[in-house]
Amino acid sequence: MRSRKIVSILLLLLAPFTPWAIRRWAYRRWLGYDLHPSSRIGIALVAVTQCVMDEGSSIGHFTIIRNLDRLEIARGTKLGTFNWIFGSESNNRTHFRNSPSRVSALIMKEGSSLTSRHIIDCTDRVSIGRFTTIAGFRSQVLTHSIDTAANAQACGPVNIGDYCLVGSGSIILKGADMPNGTVLAAGSVFRGAPKKEFQLMSGVPAIAVKALDPQSGYFMRTTGPVG
Repeated sequence: MRSRKIVSILLLLLAPFTPWAIRRWAYRRWLGYDLHPSSRIGIALVAVTQCVMDEGSSIGHFTIIRNLDRLEIARGTKLGTFNWIFGSESNNRTHFRNSPSRVSALIMKEGSSLTSRHIIDCTDRVSIGRFTTIAGFRSQVLTHSIDTAANAQACGPVNIGDYCLVGSGSIILKGADMPNGTVLAAGSVFRGAPKKEFQLMSGVPAIAVKALDPQSGYFMRTTGPVG
């Protein structure tokens, strides 16, 4: 992994001066990344074991992605600028010994978007559903914490459903499973696995405050991020 990081840093340093076509070749040749011809990585650090970018997907400038087993960005997905995405590879046995089956991964499904200045902890798997928006800035997704009873690091995956909308400054906690069509109000803390879809949720912790119309324009989109 050390050599992978060195190559990734080199490509980051060359990014302002090297055409994308050349850097794309280098990512594929030297790191084995699977990059669609129409995908694009800006001036960003992408140091992961496996990377798959589908048609029309992109990673914006000054985003840092490191120490993941897998990064998967589906068709039409936008991963924006100044984001910090980090993990802990599953072959790292120093921590999380009680979670042997965990996979450190970020999976962004078709048409989803992560805007700017968010922190995504991918110690365990984070899945962002189809046409979901992590909007605004300074939201956090956390997949690990300290288990005080066991005096050990603990982790759990986070699943964010399809057509969700996460407002600025929100926190999504370890083990959360967000139903399809959830709108999470800015500054809220989401945990657990509520069952009802198409709800406005707000508060600390977030609770459902209003049912939403599944036929609203946001929930009926068939193309990528909202323009």
